[in-house]
Amino acid sequence: MKLTFLWQHRHFPERDWIARLFEPFAGEQVYDGEHKIVLDNCLVIDACLHCHPRAYFEQFRGKNAFLLHLCEETYEGGYHHYDNFRGVFRCYWSGIFNPLRVMAIPLGYQAGFTGSAGELGTARRPYLWSFLGAGSKSSRPEMIKALMPLTPHFLRITDRGKVEHVGKPEYEQILRDSIFVPSSMGNVNLECYRIYEALECGAIPIIERRIGFDYFTHLLGRHPLPSFTNWGQAARFVDSMREDRAALDRLQMECVDWWDGYKQTLTQRIERFIDAPTGEEAGSSVRWTRSIPGSQAFELMRHHSMPALGRRVRMQLRRLMQEGKLRKTEGA
Repeated sequence: MKLTFLWQHRHFPERDWIARLFEPFAGEQVYDGEHKIVLDNCLVIDACLHCHPRAYFEQFRGKNAFLLHLCEETYEGGYHHYDNFRGVFRCYWSGIFNPLRVMAIPLGYQAGFTGSAGELGTARRPYLWSFLGAGSKSSRPEMIKALMPLTPHFLRITDRGKVEHVGKPEYEQILRDSIFVPSSMGNVNLECYRIYEALECGAIPIIERRIGFDYFTHLLGRHPLPSFTNWGQAARFVDSMREDRAALDRLQMECVDWWDGYKQTLTQRIERFIDAPTGEEAGSSVRWTRSIPGSQAFELMRHHSMPALGRRVRMQLRRLMQEGKLRKTEGA
C-alpha cells in the first residue's frame, strides 16, 4: 500500500531515516506546514502535537490515515490526537501507549548521515573508543571520567571552551575508526542518534539501562548491544575486552548482523501494522496511567541516573532563578 506523505515540517532531523524505513510505502510527497491539508490514504508527519488545534486532526477520523509523531523525547502530550488515526508511529518508546494502536520505532540517524561500515575488523580501527559531543549534561560526566584512562581513544568535548568544528564526513570517519562508541543518554531520554550512527559505521555502541527499566529491550527486543547500569561497569567491560581481538570481532559482527537484520524486520513490521485492521475497536491509543498527575515527570525520571537527575534539577533551578521559567531540555 502506498501512502501520501503529508509533511508538516521540512527539516525533521530524522527525515533520511524515515525515508529508508518507509520507502516501500512512500507515495506522493506533500508539504503543508500550516495544518490545512487533509487527505485520505496518507501518513501525516508532525511534531509538537500539544501545540496544534484539535479540529485539524479530527478531520482524519474515519480515513485510511496514519500519524508519524517525531521529536517527542519529553513526552509532552497531544496524545488525544492519536485516536483520530488508524494507527500511530512514534519515536521514543513508553509503556503508556497501546501497542495495538501505537508502534514505537528507533530514533535512527540524523539527516545527512551517509553511513558506511568501513573496516569491520577491529584490529584496523585506531580508537578503542570515541566520543564527540557535549560532555557536561545528563550522565556524560560519569561516562567520560570512567572511560578516560582507556587508550587509545578520541575525545572531543564541544561544550568546554573553543573547540574545532568537526563536519559530518569527519564525524563519520571517527566512528568508522572506533571499536566502541559510548552512547550515554541524550538530553532527557536514554535514546540518542549516536547509537544508530555508530551501528551504521560498524562500531559497537555502549548503551545505558536503569535498574528496573531496560528501555532498549522494550524498544528493540533482544539485542547484542553492551548495556550497563553505570559507566564504571562499562569501562571494566571495555578494558577486559581490549586484548581479545577474536572476541571483539565476534561482538562487532554480532552487532552489525543484528542491526542489518533488525532494519529489514522493522520495515516488515511497519507493513503489518499498516495492513492490520486497527481503529477504535483496538481501544484508546494511550493507557489510563498517562492521566495520573506527575506521570510525565515520572516517565522522564526513569531515564536518569541519580547524578544525571541531580544535574537536571540544578539546571532547572538555575534557569528558574535567572529567567523565571522552566524547560525540559537544554539544547542539542
